Amino acid sequence: MDGLNCFKQLFPNDDELVDYVIRNTLFFKKDIVFQQARVYRQAIRMGEAIPVRYTSKGAFFRQHEVKTTTPRFRNKKEAVLFTKDSANAVFHKDTKIRVCFDPDGNYYPKKEILKYTGHRVSWGSTSSVVNYNIAHIWGKTDNPLFFSLLWNYALIPCHCTFLTDKKEENDVVMKNIKNLLKAISIELYDPNRIMDWNQDVLSIDDYPVMEYLQKGRKWIINKNINFLESII
Repeated sequence: MDGLNCFKQLFPNDDELVDYVIRNTLFFKKDIVFQQARVYRQAIRMGEAIPVRYTSKGAFFRQHEVKTTTPRFRNKKEAVLFTKDSANAVFHKDTKIRVCFDPDGNYYPKKEILKYTGHRVSWGSTSSVVNYNIAHIWGKTDNPLFFSLLWNYALIPCHCTFLTDKKEENDVVMKNIKNLLKAISIELYDPNRIMDWNQDVLSIDDYPVMEYLQKGRKWIINKNINFLESII
């Protein structure tokens, strides 16, 4: 038995379900996404620590005088405390960017949303936006070029979030939703351009096929995308 079928039965067909999820997802306005990207580019160039979600899978390194080592932490709490001390530098292996570890898994994304929109999302009783979850469009939460950047997440209604949490091969609906979210982000923000990094932030493997990019462009042209309105 598959509980997803209960949800599917509420819609005439799978395409209507996909449209429902995308239509009720909140993206971020382009001007604040571009503004935040500029701030992050400058912080990276100044050697500041950029937030990431902790993982024990060897994605980071420490630079010593003559060699690099993989930091070993007993748990996330120890890792967070370690990088909280400015004397302790840890770097992301793929990008060579200095990082700090997020204390609760989404603290910095919540902080960035508050900073750029004035809204509190997932702040408990003080939240101004409720029953929405912060969903990363591309996983890669251990990558400082992805984790806290507004172009890489959207707000999805709680009752739809499970559709983006599972592997794409589980169901064509999940595949279509995840690829449409990626296509819309690419068409709205062009992450490789706005990050202006010395390598592409999104590789060819991160791109959905052209069919989805065309659909994403159509959603934008037809003004069917909903945005979180700033209150500041």
